[in-house]
Amino acid sequence: MNLPISNRTLWTILPVALLVCLAIFIWSLPVAEVERVERGTAISAVYGTVRIEPSFVNNVRAQNAGFIHLAPPLAAGRGAIGRQVTKGELLATIADESTARQLKQAQADLHAAVESAQLELPSAEPLKIAEGNVERQEKLAALSNVPAVEYEKAKSEVNRLRAALKTETIERDRNLEALRTGVQKIEAQMKNSEIRAPMDGILSGLRIIDGELVAEGNELLTVSSRTNYVRGEVNEEDVGEVKAGMKADLQMYAYRTRQFSATVSSVLPAADPETQRYTVILDLEKPPENLMAGMTGEMNIITGRHENALIVPTRALLVDQVLVVAFGMVEARTVKVGYRTLEFTEALEGLKEGVLVVVADQDKLHPGQFVRRRLVGPDQPATRR
Repeated sequence: MNLPISNRTLWTILPVALLVCLAIFIWSLPVAEVERVERGTAISAVYGTVRIEPSFVNNVRAQNAGFIHLAPPLAAGRGAIGRQVTKGELLATIADESTARQLKQAQADLHAAVESAQLELPSAEPLKIAEGNVERQEKLAALSNVPAVEYEKAKSEVNRLRAALKTETIERDRNLEALRTGVQKIEAQMKNSEIRAPMDGILSGLRIIDGELVAEGNELLTVSSRTNYVRGEVNEEDVGEVKAGMKADLQMYAYRTRQFSATVSSVLPAADPETQRYTVILDLEKPPENLMAGMTGEMNIITGRHENALIVPTRALLVDQVLVVAFGMVEARTVKVGYRTLEFTEALEGLKEGVLVVVADQDKLHPGQFVRRRLVGPDQPATRR
C-alpha cells in the first residue's frame, strides 16, 4: 500500500532534521584540548636558571691620580668593549706632572752624585802625604836621627786618615745607593701610570672617559678571560638533592633549537644572601663556538630516571587528578604520580597508555560532560623530558 505523499515527505525530512540537530548539538559542545598518554623515560629533575660567566675577571684600578689618556686600543671608548686584548698591552696612561718633576730632579741629583764620585775624596790626598811622611820617618828612625815618638805620630795620622777615607767612601756609596733607589721608586710610580692589560682576554668593562681626572684606587676597566663556565642557581628547597657528577639538560635562550648536556662539578655551600638561591657550577659538554658571557637559560638537573614509564603532561594534573575524554565524555581519574618535572609527570597508577588527558581549561569542564576533543601538542618522541 502506498503512503500518502505527505507521509513520504515526512520520512524524508525527519532523518535530515535529526542529522542537523545532531550536528548543531555536537557543534555546540565545548572543545577539550587533549594529549595522549604514552610510554617514555620519566625523570626526576631539579629546575634552575643558568648564566654563562667568564672564568676570570680582572678589575684594573688606578695606582696614582691624574688625567687619564686612552691608548689607541681604547680610542673607540665604550665601543671598544668586547675587543680582545693581550697581556701587557698598553691601554691607557695617567698624566702625573708632579711625579714627572720629581723624577727629573732625582735623575739630576743622581747624575751629579755619579760625577762627584769620579773625584777624589777629601781625605785621599792628605792620606797620600801622610803615607809619604811615614816612609821618611821610618828611614830616619833607622838612622837614629829621628825620635821614635815622631814616627809613631806619623803612623797614627795615617791610620786616622785611612779611617776617615773609609768613612767618606761608605758615605759616598750610601748616598749613591739612596739616590738610585729614589730614582727607581719614582720610575716605578711613573710606570704605575701606564694601564696595561693584566692578562689575555676580552675588554668587558670601561668606566673612564679620555681626559678624565681619576683618583688613586678608582676602578678603570675590566678584562675577562676568553674561557667561560656555566653558573646555575637552584632554590633552597631543591639544593639538597643536587650532587656533583649529576647530569643536567640545558636550554640557552640564544639557542632555541638546541639542547645542551652538562655535568654538575660543584655546589657552593652558601646561599646568595638576597635571593636565598644556591649556586651550582656545571661543566658544559660540547659548548658552541660563539658561547658568550652573559647568556642565560634554564636547566634541569636529573636526579632520577625510570625507563618505559607512562608519561602524562604535567599541565594535565590537578593535584592528584586528571580529566580524561573517553567516547566524547569527560571523566575524572585519580593518578598516583612518580617522577615529575615542569613538562611531564610519571603516572604510576590510574591511567593507561593511549588515554587522552585534558591539558587546558580544566576549570571549564566537569565529569559527565560531553565535549569535542582536539589533539594538541607536537608529535611526541619515545623519550619524554
